[in-house]
Amino acid sequence: MSKAEEDARFRVRADKHSQFTALHAVGALDYGSSPLLKEQADVALGAMDHPRLVIDLTGVTFCDSTGYGVLMYALTRVRRLAGSLVLVGLSAVMRQRLRRLGVAELFDTRRTVEEAVEAFPETT
Repeated sequence: MSKAEEDARFRVRADKHSQFTALHAVGALDYGSSPLLKEQADVALGAMDHPRLVIDLTGVTFCDSTGYGVLMYALTRVRRLAGSLVLVGLSAVMRQRLRRLGVAELFDTRRTVEEAVEAFPETT
């Protein structure tokens, strides 16, 4: 596998913590790979009553409309469950596209997973 193919191959690693789950995405988030992120988000969200989910996009090299659709899907699901979602590590291009789509203000975004965890509301 060439370096370009390795960089484009999409992977998601789930890190489960006591108070939240972080999904770390790496590679091209597109039509072919979006179902993997959706599946991992469903698994994480199904495991908690009031989920706290971090989607770390630091390693995402490309994102097409289906990728943005999966992010919207995750946000909608989290809100239905009265949970919280924070996106981490958005590139300038991804931020710009979310603004152009008119949905940037719907997402809580942070630079790091640590900042995301600090942004979660206190639990009662």
